[in-house]
Amino acid sequence: MNSEEASELCREAVMYMTGTGGYERRPDEAVSIFSRVADEGFPQGIFGLAEVLMVGYGVEQDQKAAKDLYEKSASMGHVESCFRLGMIYTGDYGFPADPEASYRNFLIAAEAGMIEAYAYIAEYSFNGYGTERDMSAAFKWFLRSAEANDAVSMFKAGYMYEEGVGTEKDPDKASEMFRRSAEAGLPEAQMKMADLSFSGNVPGGEEEAFKWYRMAADAGLTAAKVSLGTMYYEGRGVQKNMEKAYEMYSSASEDGDPDASFLKARMEISGAGTDCDPDKGVRSMSKAAEQGSEEAKQVLEQIRRAQNTQFVRIDGDGE
Repeated sequence: MNSEEASELCREAVMYMTGTGGYERRPDEAVSIFSRVADEGFPQGIFGLAEVLMVGYGVEQDQKAAKDLYEKSASMGHVESCFRLGMIYTGDYGFPADPEASYRNFLIAAEAGMIEAYAYIAEYSFNGYGTERDMSAAFKWFLRSAEANDAVSMFKAGYMYEEGVGTEKDPDKASEMFRRSAEAGLPEAQMKMADLSFSGNVPGGEEEAFKWYRMAADAGLTAAKVSLGTMYYEGRGVQKNMEKAYEMYSSASEDGDPDASFLKARMEISGAGTDCDPDKGVRSMSKAAEQGSEEAKQVLEQIRRAQNTQFVRIDGDGE
């Protein structure tokens, strides 16, 4: 058996595992093939056998044996095995965390061109995890990962361009990275683009900001829900819509945002965008205070002081 034949057999084993390529799903046959290739000393077979042992697919699960096999195939230069060891040494697979070993194996995989490893090396370098903190290295690997279309890496490269961390400060390149990340669907980047548009740092103005806030809010980002609610409330970038504003604040309040809870309470007390219900508003105001809103605490104190009055306004004008 030569290396090419070993690789072909391993591809066949994968098809037996997945039931693709016209092959019937037969885990036992996949294990048999991987074992045969591993016995011949080929790293791709050793890796395949480690994979099935790690998850117990077609064979009794044995993660320690799997780790030993990954170590063996990695020592033979098998890049995917190095990446797996990097993951194992994060401590997420039942083995003790070993930051240095994790970094070392991810670095081998990254330098061999394994795209999945780029972001790990970037993060480790940025945070000084398993290696010395090195912002230039972090930027280099975030940029490589971004060029491979990783949305999170685009966002982080954008931050580094924006702040001049690990590279020269470049607002134009920063906004381009943020835009690419936002277009790739990262809610945090969509929020960033909304803020940049709203502040006038990138073209588009309030209408563009509204678009990005809505995308981030639809993806569940709480801060975006609050900002979107305020745009509906004030009619900025979109037609004023108090009902939509209340809906957004309510959703963010359920997420635990104290500002949203305060704004929701204010609308319930005043009857803006929802039925006027002071009792409900006070309950919402109490929730906001419990969540940490200082404004809500002040309003509740005002309400306590004026508890014998029939009506309390909280929009800045008392009657």
